[in-house]
Amino acid sequence: MRALLVIILFAVAWTTLSDKALAHFRVAAIDRPLIPFLGLKTEFHQVRVDQRVIVRFPSQDSVPATVGGQRQSVGKIKYKEKKIGKCLLVNRLGGSRPGPDRSLDLLTRDGILIRAYLGDGCLAREFYAGAYMERSYDGKLCVNRDILHARTGAKCDIDKFRLLIAR
Repeated sequence: MRALLVIILFAVAWTTLSDKALAHFRVAAIDRPLIPFLGLKTEFHQVRVDQRVIVRFPSQDSVPATVGGQRQSVGKIKYKEKKIGKCLLVNRLGGSRPGPDRSLDLLTRDGILIRAYLGDGCLAREFYAGAYMERSYDGKLCVNRDILHARTGAKCDIDKFRLLIAR
């Protein structure tokens, strides 16, 4: 009677479980070889991969302000602002410095100066030690999408970009 019950249970389990699920069962023989004992495999493994890339824009001290190949004082230069697109390639940016009011001046690796106007409640002086951001999926820093972080803990979004041209 016992053997018949085990065979019925095994037949039900065999028909309801897929081949992949049956691979997680192991059959262990006990002292009576005609009655198999089903035991669950209790070893589980999990792998989690996280990737986070932080892009840092160093402060003005480590990035010289050059115009025309010569170092000039920032206060003596007058700039004219021109409209520029809504996104910048992060790979081109090389440094940052606080600008006037609520703006942050970003310097590209090829010497172009771009002013980023910060959102409401953000002050440029919070970015005296530089800025950083989490790299986006497309490698761009965009208006109303990405957030700039200050080393002091401030988080600011960007309202607009302007290209600065020396007069």
